[in-house]
Amino acid sequence: MNRREVLTGLGGAAAVGMVMRPDIRALAQAKKDVLTFGQSTAVLTLDPAQGSFTAYPAGYEAGLCIYDRLLDFDAAMKIVPQLAESFDLAPDLMSATIRLRQGATFHDGTPVDSAAVKVNLDRLIDKTRNPTNRPLWDPLASVDTPDARTVVIRLKTPFSQLPNSLAHGSGSIVSPAALQQFGESGIAKNAIGAGPYKVVSFTPGQELVLEAYPGYWGGAPATKRLVFKAITEAATRISALKTGAVDVIDNVPVALVAQLKQDPAVEIVSTPGLRPIGFALNLTREPMKDPRVRQALNLAVPVKTIAEKVFFNFAKAPDSPLAFNTAGYSSVSPLVYDVEKAKALLAEAGYGPSKPLTLKLFTPQGLFPGDVSVAEIVANALQQVGIKVEITKIEGASYWDAVRQDQANVQWDLAMFGFNPSNASGLYHLASLFKSNANDAGKPDVWNMARYRNADVDALLKEADSTPDAAKQNAALAKAQELIWKDNPYIWLQINENVSAIRKGTTGVEVWPIVFTIVRRAKV
Repeated sequence: MNRREVLTGLGGAAAVGMVMRPDIRALAQAKKDVLTFGQSTAVLTLDPAQGSFTAYPAGYEAGLCIYDRLLDFDAAMKIVPQLAESFDLAPDLMSATIRLRQGATFHDGTPVDSAAVKVNLDRLIDKTRNPTNRPLWDPLASVDTPDARTVVIRLKTPFSQLPNSLAHGSGSIVSPAALQQFGESGIAKNAIGAGPYKVVSFTPGQELVLEAYPGYWGGAPATKRLVFKAITEAATRISALKTGAVDVIDNVPVALVAQLKQDPAVEIVSTPGLRPIGFALNLTREPMKDPRVRQALNLAVPVKTIAEKVFFNFAKAPDSPLAFNTAGYSSVSPLVYDVEKAKALLAEAGYGPSKPLTLKLFTPQGLFPGDVSVAEIVANALQQVGIKVEITKIEGASYWDAVRQDQANVQWDLAMFGFNPSNASGLYHLASLFKSNANDAGKPDVWNMARYRNADVDALLKEADSTPDAAKQNAALAKAQELIWKDNPYIWLQINENVSAIRKGTTGVEVWPIVFTIVRRAKV
């Protein structure tokens, strides 16, 4: 069954025992007619276009409670209807016709009609108003509105991933009346959506309070009030959970999971992630152009040790450029740890004691799970095969600017990276990291920081995006994964589980594979 058939006619730490800060104590004493989510990152903006719900993932987790989209994901990342009653993607993948459900309104009482959807899609198409998530929206050409309940999306090129774009968090539908009232920049702090919760108060970087919207088309949500509270320190989050100050926390350090499981009031909720972590190789540097060097780098790293010792088996080594449960994933081959073969390959490539290979390794601090610890293990492993490694540690907020440079200003040979395909598409993942840049001298078009270039992979990705047949798309993606895997443009490392925790008695919390902890359907 192809994508069109599926979607047409959619229906109806040691410091855990620390003394709580005063603000956490106040939460514990508050009335419990609310569900409080202690987030590891802070909500800074609520605009799905400009800024796209920064910081990540907190903004998306909040936005998915305030806004509805045309299509949605369930907890298994399957596409389901939301504001769209039906969705029909044309056989040539050049247009889509959407029938809107009746009775949906924004929190300001205005209707969710085709005109409102057009305003939002036009905003997403416009690069000046929506500079982020461009691969999701660049294929859209225009939007027509034949009547109040019908939307026709026209595309520039065949685009099989359109449903994934519409279900992505950036596809959230904002009230046009609110856009007019508060302006393009004002919506970030004055969010008016059509979801089950409306904003009561918002202090960016600290707290967001939502309450149930009585006019929600889907009926009353499970909880009357949601509070999103920024608690960036893991030990403080855990203390808040154990004492009942919060009901949900995300980003639980896996080293503390066993301890938390001993608490009868706490339950761990986890799911395998879609984000493979690795080190991008700077393929413009001469040593990295040699396939023997790239293979040696992968042979030198004990990936199973990383999964077991750093992440207590809440991680797994990949066997493909895609995570195991990503749409389009195909197994290629397991990673092998072989120090002697790595040394032999380096020797064949001309590197050894008399001519050691020296590499500059960049790692963020606190951006990816265990990033510094993993980087140090990788550096030590490479030194064991005769490679000299210079580690540069960069604060998380500055990391992207440091690694995503034009070619002349790239200062690294190895840079840690993990791509999270937040539209649940393996094709989107592969194209974002491995489709050839238009100009390798400039900044990467998306996230191809390695400047990987393979004409056969480009052709396979184009083929996958141009067919409505899921089997043909997956076949093309499988071939692309095999080529990329064997080319070794990365040192492949691990795929982490996303681990959150809840108070016993809290139900409906969903931990999505794309990092998000969703409380939209949660109840205390």
